[in-house]
Amino acid sequence: MDKWLQNNTVVKLVAVVLAIMLWTSVNDASLRLPRDSNVANTISNVTLEARYDETRFELVEMPSSVNLTLRGSPFSLNLVSPDRYRAYVDLREMTEGKHTDVPVRLEGIPRNVEAQVRPARVDVVLEEKLQKEMPVEVEVIGKPEADYQLGEPVSTPNRVLVRGTEAQLNRVKAVKAVVNVAGAKDTIKETVSIQVYGEKGWMDGVEVTPEVVDVNVPIASPNAVVPLKMDIAEYPPKGYAINEIKTNIDKVTVYGSKRYVSALEVYTGPELDLSEAKSDRTFELPIPVTGGAAKVDPERVKIEVDIVKESKKRFSDVPIAIKGLKQGLEASFQEDETVDLTLLGASDRLDQVDQEDLEAFIDVSNLSAGEHEVPLQLNRPAYLRWDEEGQMITVRITR
Repeated sequence: MDKWLQNNTVVKLVAVVLAIMLWTSVNDASLRLPRDSNVANTISNVTLEARYDETRFELVEMPSSVNLTLRGSPFSLNLVSPDRYRAYVDLREMTEGKHTDVPVRLEGIPRNVEAQVRPARVDVVLEEKLQKEMPVEVEVIGKPEADYQLGEPVSTPNRVLVRGTEAQLNRVKAVKAVVNVAGAKDTIKETVSIQVYGEKGWMDGVEVTPEVVDVNVPIASPNAVVPLKMDIAEYPPKGYAINEIKTNIDKVTVYGSKRYVSALEVYTGPELDLSEAKSDRTFELPIPVTGGAAKVDPERVKIEVDIVKESKKRFSDVPIAIKGLKQGLEASFQEDETVDLTLLGASDRLDQVDQEDLEAFIDVSNLSAGEHEVPLQLNRPAYLRWDEEGQMITVRITR
């Protein structure tokens, strides 16, 4: 036996015999493995899609679904899933109107699976889209914080294009941007989606271009518009005077509490330091937010100051008034009840000043009975200096 296996010819003959036996066993019908036969599977309510130019047309009539029957081996059918196949009608070459017997097409079905769709043909209706321009209405809901004022809302852009079928556009009554201002204390700036309304309320199915707008709703605290007064912190050096001060704004809007703004008559602007001004000066300064003010609009002011040579004007026997005397007390002057005054300023301004434009007075509101030295005060036209400023007056207060 061992000698036969060592013989190449014998080994080759044995290999041929074994190969014949193996081929016969594989192909013998009695030894074959059973094969799966084809089966059918029906899928109901498969979504029917439409492919068409959505910028030009609106699909107004078409079946929403079809039934799909698939045939193949169980293994092949298990590979079919809804995220792979599609049922659709191709309307991209069609125009407006009713189209009958449009074939339903399939995609995503494996090659070894037979597919049949019912109905195989459908009727569809396309309508051409129209468009019209409409104004944007800003609808404000809610109320701002108490005492805060609601301004006129503004939409940018203030007009939009609405697109749809003729029947849809006929139902459109308004295009709105809705903004909630409940409890607001500051101006609201929002990007708001456009909403389309018909007679029965909100409408769907139409297109709007643009879909969003920028809305500005002014919310302001109580305010008052009052003159702006320039405050001179330091006058020009000796020998120079203010002839005129010009500003690019005459009035400002001051925001604050209702009580504060209702009593406001004038608002003091930035302090001017002219201590080194010997010629005309120009300033651009922020307007201070002082006192009970919460905000001032505008926030800056441009100031032009006209500087000229200083002149003098003398006034004699200007009466001295007594202010603030408490009830039950009397006041008398130790010396004269008048005073001589010298005003310094631009000659043009001094020429326009009469004695009636001056008010010299002392304030005794905090004084009790006795003899007191009180600083003399002087009300005078703007931009004029008083040469005797700091002068003291002796007053006697008795019961």
